[in-house]
Amino acid sequence: MSKALVSDVPLAAHAKAVKALDEFDSLVLQYEMLLDTQHAVLRTANFAALFEMASRGDRLARDAALCGKRFAPLVEALASGQFIGPRATEIRKRSFAARSNAETLGSASSRLADDCGRERDIMGREVRKSLAQGSQAGLPPAYRTDTTRFLDRRG
Repeated sequence: MSKALVSDVPLAAHAKAVKALDEFDSLVLQYEMLLDTQHAVLRTANFAALFEMASRGDRLARDAALCGKRFAPLVEALASGQFIGPRATEIRKRSFAARSNAETLGSASSRLADDCGRERDIMGREVRKSLAQGSQAGLPPAYRTDTTRFLDRRG
């Protein structure tokens, strides 16, 4: 039975992991600010701005996922016990914090999506209510005798 030699994380791998974790932390902060801004925009019912910001959120999420893939193999090696030492402990702690931050942001973005859905439903009810105030509101459009509004397509 041979005993495998266990050492600390090599300096180059440690430097790459720390750089990736720092980049991930930066992306998390940007995403938190974006979510806060989107909540404020939602409260003011500025849906155009909210939809414009969605692509930025998608880009940040994609960048964070790619960043996480860079340090995932080292974290898996640490979890399997291949490395033991102060650098390994630092990376283990920081990766746990990064995972925790990602889960927190995931739940915050889910709450934002729920809030958007709720606001959409409220606005839809208000629109249907305003359209249903006419005397012929229950009739299909083909049977209504009141004036029908069409888009002017002539230019």
